[in-house]
Amino acid sequence: MESPHSHMTHTDDDKILENEIESWHSFASILRNENRIIFYQMLEDIKAYSETAKAKGKNFSFESMCMGLILQQQKMINELLCKLSAKKGINSSYP
Repeated sequence: MESPHSHMTHTDDDKILENEIESWHSFASILRNENRIIFYQMLEDIKAYSETAKAKGKNFSFESMCMGLILQQQKMINELLCKLSAKKGINSSYP
């Protein structure tokens, strides 16, 4: 069975993503400047997960976008924990 969106081109998919990102700009506008900068970076980071969002079957659903961001954040947390553990291991050997 063919998906109702199977006729969409890559450009159509990109437009869906851009529209979804654009829809969050009013939310960003009420944030404090430092939070707004981080939020805009998150919106840009969503683009890195656009293929995985499409693979779910819903073009750039909010849930897919959030899962991509959560994955990215978890990767950063894991990297930081590894660095912290390595540093503690080095520091614990010193008196």
